[in-house]
Amino acid sequence: LRRRLASHGFESNDDYEYAVRTLMAAELGHVRCLHVEGESGRRKTAFANALANALGYPRILYHDFSLPEPPPQPVFVTAEDRENPEPAEATLSRFERVMVEACAYSEAERTFLILDQLQAADFRDQIALTRFAQGGAWSLGQGEVRANPKHLLVALIAAIVLNLRQRLDNKQLHPAEQIAVRRQDRVRIVSMPSEKE
Repeated sequence: LRRRLASHGFESNDDYEYAVRTLMAAELGHVRCLHVEGESGRRKTAFANALANALGYPRILYHDFSLPEPPPQPVFVTAEDRENPEPAEATLSRFERVMVEACAYSEAERTFLILDQLQAADFRDQIALTRFAQGGAWSLGQGEVRANPKHLLVALIAAIVLNLRQRLDNKQLHPAEQIAVRRQDRVRIVSMPSEKE
């Protein structure tokens, strides 16, 4: 895998083969997600792109949450439209559009979806993405589209850690410290005069 990644422009001293093989071999009832995190400038997007090419995915889709949403397309109203008004469909955001495309393409061929700068995503989009990863269905106002979980691999790229590895409000046990404690460290006998009332 390291050589195939290098042939697609990503060279690294790390060997990702075991992690990728484990991800692909696991029998999952949901969409496969590969979480790539790290500081900015670490070429996470280049890794995801090279991985998609190295694994032979014919369809690669990309979405960057840090890019601003383009303004909505203008709606032209004619005299005919005023006489026979039809409810206008809500336009899809770029994120919704790429999710629908990923679901559609995954029905026919292996599809690799790269979602970059996930930390910049709206919280509602993150919740919807979590539900999608668990169930494989992307909900729209009018209905839903389903992804083929055997054909779709989603790479979630974040410049910051998305979960708390060490919570400050949790008590943690340290067995090495517990074993190393001596009696004189725990109990101290102090001689002092008794108090009289």
